[in-house]
Amino acid sequence: MGTSFGKTWWGEQWLNSLNNIDYSNRLPRGASYARKGAVEKITCTGNHIAAKVKGSRPRPYKVDIIMPPFFDPELGNFLQDITRRPVIISKLLNRELDPSVLQLAEKNGLKVFPKQWSDLKMQCSCPDWAVPCKHLASVIYKVSAEIDNNPFLVFSLHNVDLLQELNKMGIVIHRENMEIPKIKNLFFDKNLQKRKFNPEDAYRKLSFSDLSPLHEPLTSLLTPYPPFYTASESDFREKYRTHLNRVVKNTQRAAKGKIPLPEFFSEVYREDQFIRHHSENTITLNDSLQAQVWVDTQNYSVPEFFQQLAQIQGSRTNDYQPSTAALHTTLSLALQLVAHGAIVPQIVQLPDKDFAIRWLPALLSPEVKKLVNELETILLPDILYLREGTKLKSINREPAVHLLSLFITEIVRLLSDQANADHFERLFFRAVTYPFTLPGEEALAGGILSWLQKFFISSGRFKPMLIVEETWNDQFRLKIKVRDIGNNPDEAISLYKILSSPEFVEHRFDILQTLAQLSSFISGLDDYINASGEKELLMDVRTFTPFLMEIIPAIRLLDISVVLPKSLQGILRPKASVKLKAKPQNQSFLRLDKLLDFEWQIAVGDSVLGADEFQKLLKKSEGLIRFKTGYIYVNKEELEKIYKYFSQTKEISAFQMLCSALSGEYNGATVSMTAEVRELIRELTDVSEIPVPAKIQATLRPYQERGYSWIYRNARIGFGSVLADDMGLGKTLQVITAIQKFKEEGYLNKEKVLIVAPTGLLTNWQAEVQKFAPSLRLEIYHGTSRDLKSLPEYDILITSYGVARSDADLLRKMKWHTMVIDEAQNIKNQETKQTKAIKAIKAGNFVALSGTPVENRLSELWSIMDFSNRGLLGSSKDFNDTYGAPIERLNDLETAEKLKKVTAPFLMRRLKTDKTIISDLPDKIEIDSFASLTKEQAGLYEKTLEEAMAAIEEVKQTDQKSLFVRQGLVLQMILALKQICNHPTQFLKNGIMDASLSGKIDLLFDKLDSITESNEKALIFTQFTEMGDLLHHFIRDRYREEPLYIHGGCSINRRKEMVDNFQNNHADKIFILSLKAAGTGLNLTAASHVIHYDLWWNPAVEAQATDRAYRIGQKNNVMVHRFITKNTFEEKINEMIQKKKALGEMTVATGENWIGNLSNKELREIFTTG
Repeated sequence: MGTSFGKTWWGEQWLNSLNNIDYSNRLPRGASYARKGAVEKITCTGNHIAAKVKGSRPRPYKVDIIMPPFFDPELGNFLQDITRRPVIISKLLNRELDPSVLQLAEKNGLKVFPKQWSDLKMQCSCPDWAVPCKHLASVIYKVSAEIDNNPFLVFSLHNVDLLQELNKMGIVIHRENMEIPKIKNLFFDKNLQKRKFNPEDAYRKLSFSDLSPLHEPLTSLLTPYPPFYTASESDFREKYRTHLNRVVKNTQRAAKGKIPLPEFFSEVYREDQFIRHHSENTITLNDSLQAQVWVDTQNYSVPEFFQQLAQIQGSRTNDYQPSTAALHTTLSLALQLVAHGAIVPQIVQLPDKDFAIRWLPALLSPEVKKLVNELETILLPDILYLREGTKLKSINREPAVHLLSLFITEIVRLLSDQANADHFERLFFRAVTYPFTLPGEEALAGGILSWLQKFFISSGRFKPMLIVEETWNDQFRLKIKVRDIGNNPDEAISLYKILSSPEFVEHRFDILQTLAQLSSFISGLDDYINASGEKELLMDVRTFTPFLMEIIPAIRLLDISVVLPKSLQGILRPKASVKLKAKPQNQSFLRLDKLLDFEWQIAVGDSVLGADEFQKLLKKSEGLIRFKTGYIYVNKEELEKIYKYFSQTKEISAFQMLCSALSGEYNGATVSMTAEVRELIRELTDVSEIPVPAKIQATLRPYQERGYSWIYRNARIGFGSVLADDMGLGKTLQVITAIQKFKEEGYLNKEKVLIVAPTGLLTNWQAEVQKFAPSLRLEIYHGTSRDLKSLPEYDILITSYGVARSDADLLRKMKWHTMVIDEAQNIKNQETKQTKAIKAIKAGNFVALSGTPVENRLSELWSIMDFSNRGLLGSSKDFNDTYGAPIERLNDLETAEKLKKVTAPFLMRRLKTDKTIISDLPDKIEIDSFASLTKEQAGLYEKTLEEAMAAIEEVKQTDQKSLFVRQGLVLQMILALKQICNHPTQFLKNGIMDASLSGKIDLLFDKLDSITESNEKALIFTQFTEMGDLLHHFIRDRYREEPLYIHGGCSINRRKEMVDNFQNNHADKIFILSLKAAGTGLNLTAASHVIHYDLWWNPAVEAQATDRAYRIGQKNNVMVHRFITKNTFEEKINEMIQKKKALGEMTVATGENWIGNLSNKELREIFTTG
C-alpha cells in the first residue's frame, strides 16, 4: 500500500486546499510523487516553505510556498479565546488540534487552513504552466504528513510561535515536556548520592504473582491509525498488536516452563559455561544503546549472556557472586514482564541525532513499579556503565529501569519477525535506529512520542486522581483532583484550585496536559475542565456499570488513583464452590480422603448460597446488584456457566476434596464444611504425643517426640509421611522409634519394614538401629552374594537404591508393613527406572526422609509426596499447573502458603535455625557417621593387616628396645590401615584418582550434597596432607569448583585470603584443612558443618579443630561429623575411647600410643574386620 496523507482531522483540513483545483490529474500525480520520494528537501522558515523536487531534468525543481501571516488584533483576540478554553491548550501540548480551534479562528477572521489554491503564494521552477503543478502538489502532501504529527506547524506557517505567544500571556509551558528525551539525560543525576549496598541483598528473590496480562489493555490505550505511520494505509496499532502478541506468546512458553530457558535462547547456544561461581559481571552501553557484558575480563553479547544465565537454576543463585545473582533476577523479571505484556515502548534520541525505540517495564502499573523498585535494591550500585570512548561512567539514575530496558528490548528483538517489516516495525521491534531526516519526516518522531504519551501519563510530579461518590438517589458523581507527589502526596487538590490559584501557574498546563489524556475515557471531561471542575459529572447505575467494569480498569492502568466508596471497593463476583460433608460410615476410620463427600454451591465473597438462592440471583437483572452492604457484579453469561456445575453430574476427586478441606477454598472460592468434616480435619492436623517405646535406648528431644508421634499417627490413619528435618536433627532416630512402636504393637509379626538408603548410609542405619533399638532384628541386603531366602529372621531389611532397582520384582512379592526411603531426593525424577522400581514396591505405609529443602524443587517434592501418599497431590501435571508453575516461575507466596496447608499433615520440616520449634538443641551436635569398606579397600586392609601382624608377632618383647620396636610397628600398622580406610591411593601412592574406591569418599559426597544443597558451608579436617590433596582433587571433579585448601605450603597472605573468602563469599562452601597446617587463630564461623575425615582419637585435638567453626560469632548450630569406617579398627577404638570418655577416664594427652602397649591377641581383636 502507498503512503497515506491527511491522516488526522487537521492534516485533512490542510489538504482541503486542493479541493478547488481545475486539473484533477495533478492530484494523484502529486501524491504519487510524494510517495515515491521525489521531494528531496523541505525547509520551513516562518511562513515560507522552500522545497526541492525531482523532475524530468537533472537538477531538482525549486518550489516555494508562502502562507499568509497572522496579525493583531485578530491574532490577539484568537489567543484570548484560546486561554479561556484550557482544554484546547492542553490538547495542543499532546500534539492534538481540537476542531474548536478552527471555529475560534474563523470567528476572529483568521484562515488557519487554506480554502483554495489562491490562498497560497506558490511558485515552481518547472516548465509546467499549470498552478499548482504536480511538484507543488507533492510538497503540499508532504507538509500534510508533518502537520499530522505536529499541529503547532499550522500556526508557525502563519508566522506564529504559539507556545511563545502563550508564554507572553502568562501561560507557562515547559517545552521539555513535549520533547523526545535524550538518552544520556536519562542515565545520570549528579545530585544523587551513591547508595549503601549490602551484598546479601543481591540474593533476594522477587515474587511475580501479582503480575497480570497487560499487553491487550495497554495496546487498547493507543489510538488506531496513528498519524506518524506513513509507510502504508493500514493500521499500525494492529501491526503493533500482532508483533507484540507474537513476542508475548513466545516468551510465555519459556516463562511457564513449556520450553527450557537455554533452549529459548538457543540462537546463541554455547556449550561452555563461562559464568563460574566466582565470576564477576558488569554491563557497558555505548551511545547507540549497544551493550556488552563483561564476565571477569572477557566480553560477550547480551544474548550470549542470557543463554548462560538461563543455565543457572533459580534455586542455585546462592552459589554465585552477587552480580550473577542480581542479573539472574533481572533476567527473570524481564522475561516475566515480557510474558505478561507489562512492557511499553519509549522513543529516545541518541547522541548522533538518530532515534531509537527501547522497551521499558510498564511503570504505570503499580505491581510493575513495585517489582522495579525492589530490583533497584537488589542490583549492585556499579553494575551498568556508559562507555564514552575509553572512559566508563556508572549509570546512577534508575539503573534497574535501564538494565531491564536493555534486557527487555533484546528479548523483543530476538523474538520479532523481520520478514517484510517496514522501517517503523523495525524501529519498534528490531532495535534499529532511524534519523527521520527525509522530507516530511521531521515531525514523525514527535508523532511517535505523542502516540505513546499515555504510557507516561503518571511519570510527572502531579498525578490525577478520580473520585467516585455515591449520591442519595442511586447515582454516581465523578470528581477529578490532583496530587502533588513531590510536595504533599496526601492532599487532593481540586481542579478549581489548579486553574485559579497563583501557586500553580508554573505547572498548570503540565497538569492539564496530563488530564487531557483522559478525555477519551471520561465523557464530558472537556466541559468539566473548561468549567474549572464546577460542572458535575453524574452517571446513573446503567451508565456507571460499564464505566466501573471497563473504563475504570483502563484508567487505573494509567497509574491514576481511583477512589471508590466503600460499597464499591470489593465488587463481588459469584463463583462455583463446594460444601464438604462426611460420608456415612460403618467401618473404622481409615483414610480421611475416602470419607469426604460434596455438594455444589455458590460463593459470593465469604457468603455461601445454596441452589435455591442461586436460582433467585439468576433471575435478577445484569449489572450492579445491591448485596448486603456492597454490590455484586452479575454477568448472565458467567452465572449460566456457574449454573452448569449444578445441573451436571461432574464429580470432583478425593484429592480435590481433601485439598479443599485443608486449604478452605475451591478454585479460589470459599468452601463450607460440616462440623463433622471440621472435626476430621482437626484430628488430622493436631498431633498428640504418644509415649516413647520402653525399649528405645535414647532420650528423645521434644521435637523428636513430636516427629515420632506424627509418623506413627499418620500410619495409623492410613497416610504416609515425609520427614524433611534439617540434617542433624535425628530423622533416623524418629523413624527407628516409630518402627519400635510398630513392633511393640505386633504389626511386624507378619509384615516387616524395608529401608532403602544410599549405599554409603547402609552402615549408618545399621549402627543407629543397634545403638537405639537393639531389640529390633536387622539385616543388610546388599553385595553380590545377597540372597533373600537365606537371611535369618528380621524386623528390618536395609538395602540400597541400586539393589532395590535391580531386585524390585523380588521385593514386590514380599509383604511390607512400612517402607522407608532415606535421602528421598534419589527418586526426584519420576521418569527414571530407579523411581519407578521404588514406587512399584507395595507397603501398608510409606515414609520418606530428606535433609535437603524440598520446597526449592517442587517436581522433587511431588515425586516424594506421591511416593508417601499415592495420588494425594494428583498427577504431576495437575500439581505443576496448580502449584509448581506459580511458585517456581512466579515466586507466588500465596500459592506457596496454600501448598503448605495442603501438605502440612503429611510433610514435616523443622530447621535448626527455628528456635521457636527447636529450643533445646545444643549449639554443637556431634554425629558419628559410618562408612563401609569397598571391595578394593577390604582386600587391601586384610592383606596389610596380616603382613603387619606377622611382623609384630615376630618381635620378642625381651627388653625396652624390642618393646620400642614393637610399638613402632603397631603405629606403622595404624597409619597404614588409616590410610587404606581413607582411600587406597593414599596408602599405595599409585596415583589412581578414582573416588569410588573409598567408602569414606562415598559418605563424604552424601554429606556434601546435602550441605551444599542447603546452602550451608563445611570444614573438612584431615591429619594427612596427601589425603588433603586427594580430597581437593575429588571434590573439584565432582562439584566442578575449586575448594579452598589450607596446607603447609600456603603463605600467610594466601591463608588470610582463603579465610576471608570462606567467611564472605557465597561460592566458597567447602574448606579442606590439614590439622597441622590449620593451627590456631583461624576464625571460620561461616561453617555450620565440621567433618573430621579421619580421627586422631584425641578429644582435645578434635575439639581444637571443631572450634575453628564453633566459637564466638557463630550464629548457627554446628554439626560435627566424625567419619568412622564400620567393622574396622576405627569403629572399635572409637567405642573404647567413647566409653572411657563417658567414665571421665580420658586425659588430654590421649592419642594412639596406648594402642602400641596392647597384647597381640588384643590387637587382632581390635584390627580384624567384622
